[in-house]
Amino acid sequence: MVATAQRPDSAGPPTLHAVVQFALAKNPDIVTARLHVDSAHGELGIARAFTNPTAAVIPGVPFQYALSSDVDIGPNRYFRVKAARLGLGATRFSLYDTQRNVVFNVRSAFYDLILDDALASLASDERDILVQLLAADSSRLKNGAAAEADVVTSELNLARADAALAHAQATVRSARLALQLLIGVQHPDTTFKVVGALRFETVGVPVDRPDSLLAVALADRPDLKAADTQLDQSRAIKGQEDWLLLPYPNLALSWQPDQPYNISFPFGRTSRFTLGISMPVPLWDWYGGEREKAKAGVAVAQLADNEARRQAISDVIQAADSLRSATILARKYQSGLLEKTAQAVANARYAYERGASSLLDVLDAIRTNQDIRTEYLTAVHDYWVAAYSLDRALGRDLIPDEASPQ
Repeated sequence: MVATAQRPDSAGPPTLHAVVQFALAKNPDIVTARLHVDSAHGELGIARAFTNPTAAVIPGVPFQYALSSDVDIGPNRYFRVKAARLGLGATRFSLYDTQRNVVFNVRSAFYDLILDDALASLASDERDILVQLLAADSSRLKNGAAAEADVVTSELNLARADAALAHAQATVRSARLALQLLIGVQHPDTTFKVVGALRFETVGVPVDRPDSLLAVALADRPDLKAADTQLDQSRAIKGQEDWLLLPYPNLALSWQPDQPYNISFPFGRTSRFTLGISMPVPLWDWYGGEREKAKAGVAVAQLADNEARRQAISDVIQAADSLRSATILARKYQSGLLEKTAQAVANARYAYERGASSLLDVLDAIRTNQDIRTEYLTAVHDYWVAAYSLDRALGRDLIPDEASPQ
């Protein structure tokens, strides 16, 4: 995904795709993960670097000058560089895994906002109906065609609708703030709006074929790749520790400018230079602690790798089951039930205005309509969250942001 640093609301209300792109650039967890990648890249540079030589001056008559350096070659260096390179790879996979989880959280928060906004609209519609009902009852009361108890009941229900609407609007503002904080907006705004709708559309993911979904997850999930790479890194570290008994040699070159050393070379020549070699001798410390620690590190990494695979399998199965059940529920609500409840409210109001039904019948129809619409919107919200949860479980975007209702 290509991230953009533009504010999501700079050119009007953003779509889900625009919100996700903004989060990929500005989310604090993702930014921190990128810095960890930069740090791991620096660690690789440190591992590849050769140690600087050491210069020494030995005062005396005459003075001597020396230059020494470790000979950093051999298995120790190979495993050190390999471990650092694998560490960089694991950190990159961890970045991708952070992006995977953040993108899901952003999508979920986006649909939370859409749902809360839709529920606030339902609460506003209910209040409008009750306002009209109260106005009609008040007019009928003046004409003697309605009981005062009905007007009081209408006033009480209107007061409850006002409170419900105020609570729904406060929930919308909280959802707006939550989404902005998640994507990394510096100055959140309670008037922040997004473009989207809660509509049921089949995404076409083969939830009835769990084996194929598991194969995708085991091949693509970045947390599994990170765990595999960390296991390889632990093995490389163990290989480095196993070669500690073969120490680095240290070469030294000394120079005495004023008085040549009494060393005879062929043809009677002498030299002002001497060459020496030294190395640490593992006499007291046989590096047993280091090797034991590295061995334990491999065992821990192996356990983490196995656990990551078990978690991936569980995530895929649970996400597929959730999407399957959410699909069934959303389809049931969409099969003409919404239109029937809306018509029931209209019929109840018509009958009440002509004295053919009671106020309680109207209020019951309004309440039933609101409950069914709330359940439908919640079911569609849960459907899209379940669909993107399956994306997260697989580690692959089978359902792009553009496919969701805008």
